[in-house]
Amino acid sequence: MKTLVTIAIVFCLLSHPVVCKKHYNDEEHSAFEKSHKKLSLQDDPSYSKLEEIQDHPLGSKILQTIALQLRGNESLSAVSKLLNDLKGDLEGKQIDADNERAQIGSQCKKDLQNYSQRISLSINEIKDAEFKAKRLNEAIAVYQAEINEKARQIKVFQAKDDTLREIRRQDNLDFSTRTTQMKEMVQAFEVILPKLHQVWDVAAQHKAGSFIEEEAINEALVQLAKIGEENPITAMVALTSTLEPTAVQTLIEKMEAIRDSIKESIKAEEEAEAKNARDTDTILAAVFNAMESLTREKSSDEEALQETIRNRDIQDKRSRDAHAEFNAAKNGNQQRNQQCQEYELQYQQNTIERDKQIAIIKDVQNIIATKIEVVTCFVEENNLF
Repeated sequence: MKTLVTIAIVFCLLSHPVVCKKHYNDEEHSAFEKSHKKLSLQDDPSYSKLEEIQDHPLGSKILQTIALQLRGNESLSAVSKLLNDLKGDLEGKQIDADNERAQIGSQCKKDLQNYSQRISLSINEIKDAEFKAKRLNEAIAVYQAEINEKARQIKVFQAKDDTLREIRRQDNLDFSTRTTQMKEMVQAFEVILPKLHQVWDVAAQHKAGSFIEEEAINEALVQLAKIGEENPITAMVALTSTLEPTAVQTLIEKMEAIRDSIKESIKAEEEAEAKNARDTDTILAAVFNAMESLTREKSSDEEALQETIRNRDIQDKRSRDAHAEFNAAKNGNQQRNQQCQEYELQYQQNTIERDKQIAIIKDVQNIIATKIEVVTCFVEENNLF
């Protein structure tokens, strides 16, 4: 453009020096005015604002749309309408976003409160379950100790029962041995004494020189000797057979006294045995009753122990379930809180962007309405045509 002007000026000066000079001066003045006006327009604050607007994607598109309208020498009313519609759409979207934010914010608050309540309830459940489980474990330890002690006592009583029965058996065996021997002695006396009485009766009626009477005495002594071979008092029989008939009376009296004493001893032994048996039975009955009582108590404790273990297991399960609920609620709370924060951050970013876009539209509308020459200059200088 400048080259063509220069050539025209040179041609004019060569052909018509005066006219050309005047024409040159007019064009030079016109170019100067345009340059000055352009500089003036570029110094306008609206020009700087348009430069800021062009740096934004939406602003750049709006300016390109305006450039198309200007290039086609078309009215900017369509652009104004487009800008109004675009601003209204952005404002509508912001209103929708605000309403959505209010709803989501309310829902976030409810969800977080629900998670917080679940966390609180699960913590209380864990504490209660663990406290009860601890108390039940203490009760279990007590039951186990009592059961073990009762089992030990039952074992002691059982050993005592066995010992008493063995002592009673041995005592009875000793009693049987003793009384059997004493009864055999009494039986021997019962056999011997009639014979001795027979000897004594013969001796009392003895007449000197009577062969028959002496023979009868000898026969009685022979029979005593035969009996004595199978009797515990064999020695006594042998001794009796050597005595003089007149000494037999004394022997009879002593033997009868011994027999009667042995009978008394047998009676005393039997009474003592009976009393010993009764006393032992009484003690065994007491031991048995004690064992029965301990066995019932032990059985009751074992049932109580099993019931306590079941209750403890229930509390342990409560604790495990409560821990699972606590972890689920805690994780859910963290995730939901993160979602809500991310949504709020996105809302703030979108709001800032929409506010910026609306501000751009308003600035463009204001500049178009008041500074159209600045717009035209900016479009030309930035080759937006």
